[in-house]
Amino acid sequence: MRNPIHITNGDYLTEDLKKIPISGEIMVCREVLVSGDILAYSLQDFWEIRAKYIAKAYNVPKKSYYKNGVSEFEKMLNIREGSDVNLWFEDDLFCQVNLWFCISLLSEIEGLKMFRVFPKPSADNRWKGFSDTESSELEACLGSKVLLNENDINLAQNLWKSYQNNDVESLKELSQNDSKCFRFLEEVIDAYININPVDFVRSHIENGLTDFNSVFEKFREELGSFGFGDLQVKSLYEKVLNEKL
Repeated sequence: MRNPIHITNGDYLTEDLKKIPISGEIMVCREVLVSGDILAYSLQDFWEIRAKYIAKAYNVPKKSYYKNGVSEFEKMLNIREGSDVNLWFEDDLFCQVNLWFCISLLSEIEGLKMFRVFPKPSADNRWKGFSDTESSELEACLGSKVLLNENDINLAQNLWKSYQNNDVESLKELSQNDSKCFRFLEEVIDAYININPVDFVRSHIENGLTDFNSVFEKFREELGSFGFGDLQVKSLYEKVLNEKL
């Protein structure tokens, strides 16, 4: 039996997985598809659009996107038919959009068994991620993985297409699907449609909360469903400050 493939949504989790005794190759989804242009009509055009966005947004060379990001997606596209693939993604919008995209890519490969691996649940924080999970608990997360059936895979593909095209009505309809593999789907999509993160940041700055760390903590507390890290919130923060110049 072949070793499984593990796909993670970031390098921090990848490093944590390397500390525990799990078998199989790890591939990393290094993307932030919740931000920037994503509409393209071929995969090559998609890579170019994303490379331009990442280069501008994070002040890095375009070639670094191909080296660090596209190279990992190409590994995914070359996974052997019939493999088991464990998808280590969280429940927030940031992770979900990346997950929908990865499932859409993987759906082209015959005979894959895809499993969703969830972070350990928390009664007081439904958006708790793997970064808050002890290394010793990651094996338990893997042991509780859930197999994606055909309906789940179709749902992910449709979610990605609708998100890519900003088809709000389709997203609303899709959010009503009941799937064990996509928790809090309705809440995540509702936040995407009805909450403007820039307006949220602007409102707090205008009300005197001008320190970035304070704005970031407030964002995490109230908009955890977005799953934005400090880089994403800093971009929003600087955008609002630049409006005042």
